[in-house]
Amino acid sequence: MNAIISYHEISDFVEREFKVRPNFTTVDKKTIEVSYKPNMFMPAIAVKFHIEAMRRDVICMTYDCSAPTSMMIAGVVAFLEEKIPSGIDVNTTDKRVNIYVQRLNQLEKVLEYVTLSDISFEDNSVNIALSIV
Repeated sequence: MNAIISYHEISDFVEREFKVRPNFTTVDKKTIEVSYKPNMFMPAIAVKFHIEAMRRDVICMTYDCSAPTSMMIAGVVAFLEEKIPSGIDVNTTDKRVNIYVQRLNQLEKVLEYVTLSDISFEDNSVNIALSIV
């Protein structure tokens, strides 16, 4: 089973929830760039996420960004550490993000019926492949 989520749909959700509208650009099938321009006087903040490895229970990603953006990410992660959902580990020293799918409470009911098979990035969407358990 495949789920396709458009970048526009993700941007709308983020804007509605956090009052920030990110832009998404596909670099290749396993790499996406997320950027945000705070205002016309500030340069855009951009982060590239690359899916390094994936199993049905964990998604291992690295991220690449400028030194100032990296320092901002480290500060935000330290500040929001208690609010980051259980199951998402951000290592700002190695620029790695591990998402432990089985530990995400928001997906608990869904994961009773499906497992994650693959994630890929297309021109305007994220494609998620799921297998029925």
